[in-house]
Amino acid sequence: MSKNLSTILLLLFIIASLLSAPTSMSQTAGGFTVLEPNLHSPDLYADKINLIATLENLPGAMKRKSYWELSYQLFFLPEDKYYEAVRRLPRGGSNPSPEFFTGKILLAEGHQKRSRLDTLKDRTFVVNGVDFKEKVPDALRTKFASVMTVYSAKIFDAELNKTVYQSGFFLAQPYNKNSENQAFARKDYYVTFLINPDGSLDYSQTSRLRRKQ
Repeated sequence: MSKNLSTILLLLFIIASLLSAPTSMSQTAGGFTVLEPNLHSPDLYADKINLIATLENLPGAMKRKSYWELSYQLFFLPEDKYYEAVRRLPRGGSNPSPEFFTGKILLAEGHQKRSRLDTLKDRTFVVNGVDFKEKVPDALRTKFASVMTVYSAKIFDAELNKTVYQSGFFLAQPYNKNSENQAFARKDYYVTFLINPDGSLDYSQTSRLRRKQ
C-alpha cells in the first residue's frame, strides 16, 4: 500500500465518519433517521481488548537473518475529540499524525522483535487482555468513539536483502456488527503486514491480506 493510497484511505475514513456525524442521516426501511450524537453505549465496550499484529508473508521467512520488529500504542479517542480534529483539517486533503488528535487516552504501548519467522505463528505478535472499558470514563463510552492503533514497523528480508519501514495509525470504532446488522463489542484489533515477492509492502487493519502474484 503506497503512502498516497494510505492517505486516500484515511480521508475516506474521515469522510465516512462525517457522514455518520450528528448532522447526518441514515436510510432505513421506514425512511431517514437522524443519527444521535454522543450516543451512550457502554454495552459496546469490551472489558478487555487484544492487539494482533501479523507479518502475513515474507519471502525470506526461512532465512536466519530475517527479522521484524514493531512498536505500538493503543489509544481511546473520544467521539467529540475526533470531530474537533476533523474540523481542524486543512482544506484540500491532509495526512495528519496521531498527535493531531488531542484528548486521547493511552491504553497500552510496547515494542517487540522477532528473528525466528518460519511460521505464521512465529510472525504474529499478540497483546492480550488490554484493559479497555475501565480506562474509559463512562460519559465517554459513546457509539462513534474510536480506538487508535499507532504502529511503527521495521522488516528485514534476508532473501531480498531489503529493509522495509512503515509507520502510521489506524482508527476503528469499538464495535462490530454481525450478519443481522446487530452491534456487539469489538475485542480484536489488527495490524497486518505483507511483503510481496517484489519487495513491496501491503498493510491493513484487517486480519488477512492477499499476496500479489
